[in-house]
Amino acid sequence: MSKVWDKIYKSDKTFFGEGPSNFALLCFNHMKTNNVHRILELGAGQGRDSIFFASNGIKVEALDYSTVAIELVDKIAKERGLPIRLRLFDVKGHLPFQDNYFDAVYSHMLLNMRFSFEQLHFILSEIRRVLKPRGLNFFSVRNQNDNSYGKGAEVDKGIYDINGFQIRFFAEKEIRNLVESEQFEILWIQEAYEEPVTLYLVSSRNHG
Repeated sequence: MSKVWDKIYKSDKTFFGEGPSNFALLCFNHMKTNNVHRILELGAGQGRDSIFFASNGIKVEALDYSTVAIELVDKIAKERGLPIRLRLFDVKGHLPFQDNYFDAVYSHMLLNMRFSFEQLHFILSEIRRVLKPRGLNFFSVRNQNDNSYGKGAEVDKGIYDINGFQIRFFAEKEIRNLVESEQFEILWIQEAYEEPVTLYLVSSRNHG
């Protein structure tokens, strides 16, 4: 799948848009009021949100498993002198950071990729490990009100192949069960439409 993303990012350097996502803007407001200084972005892609956070004084560690994406964002970060450190990484492995390291973890439309629930639980447990006590975890996922839900071939329960992308569409109850079982307190869940997808935006806090 990394080869698919490499091809996309080579052909379109602004595949997800040029400016920060609305979700990043929303999360940044909460980061400011919670003294967030260091964050981890999982699945940073072309870096529009990492670049936004770093441009506003937050130290960013960014992971992605597309070599093209990492090289693109690294070039921009160095040109602009931004505090972003990038690593090529598959989030199904143990995160390459020490315990209690980050004030917040952020991911936008990563966790709705083709992960089993077992893998999702592992990812959440790793996020909790690298977060400081009471650290924040922000993520967005596509939900079952999305226009693409139920379309395409169902490749696994709740996961559909949409134009070559294998996507999980979440029910709110699934999110609550996943997050709370991994010792996070849910602060809010909001539904939002971001052309062309319908999302749940989730903020949670590490119980630690």
